[in-house]
Amino acid sequence: MTYGDLEIDALPEGRFTVGLDKRFVPYAEGDPPRPGTLFVSVTPFLVRAPDETLLVDTGLGSWAEGRGTEVLLDSLVRRGVAPEDVDRVVLSHLHFDHTGGAVTEAGAEGWRPTFPAADYVVQHAEATAEGYAGESARARDLVLDTLDRAGQLVYAEGDADLGRVGLEVTGGHTGAHQLVRLHAGDMQAVFGGDVLGTPGQVGRRFQAKYDVDGAASQAWRDRLAAEAAEAGHLLLFYHSPEAPAAFVSDGPKGQRVVEPVDL
Repeated sequence: MTYGDLEIDALPEGRFTVGLDKRFVPYAEGDPPRPGTLFVSVTPFLVRAPDETLLVDTGLGSWAEGRGTEVLLDSLVRRGVAPEDVDRVVLSHLHFDHTGGAVTEAGAEGWRPTFPAADYVVQHAEATAEGYAGESARARDLVLDTLDRAGQLVYAEGDADLGRVGLEVTGGHTGAHQLVRLHAGDMQAVFGGDVLGTPGQVGRRFQAKYDVDGAASQAWRDRLAAEAAEAGHLLLFYHSPEAPAAFVSDGPKGQRVVEPVDL
């Protein structure tokens, strides 16, 4: 959609089943269910401004079973964007379902950044933050090492105003998880990462076991929903199986009304 002077595109990678083994298996309608798993959707965002092209999170890449970064790259090509056209990649945190597409396997050469001309913006504290173990920790270290060796890793030190992009450290999901505010004149599109990942979370109150601080995540959900209702912010949802974006308004009895937007 056109949002002020921004063009915002959702880049859905589809639905996946994921269980305690942390395997993300692509799911198609009619597939037999995998016992003990949940459905998860994954949606990076392409944002085109007059002065830059950026991505917000990068999908699963090679951490989706049987896939690589070709899914993300094909989505970009269909929108007229080549890998070298991307100027900046902003990562909300370093779990592999958000950063897997940031790097690409290159055979005997190991790994390389998927977007050769981009700065990759990460919270510095996230490199050692809580919320990582096993494959998540291995993937985090691999991504950071690959980007650092290529000279494309840019660390943010807490909240930051990067002009078009504003960063705020939320914690909650991981120790230094950040949200992304995209400025379009007087308007904002707000990407909540895994603190606010679906439209259904706007009106729910819960503390998730997958968060390092569930109370902090809920406090941010309350804040972001209230801000969106008051100021008219567009909310972008990474894990929504349906609408990847929505506006929020106040209902007659104090409940939040979610108005889905298709990108």
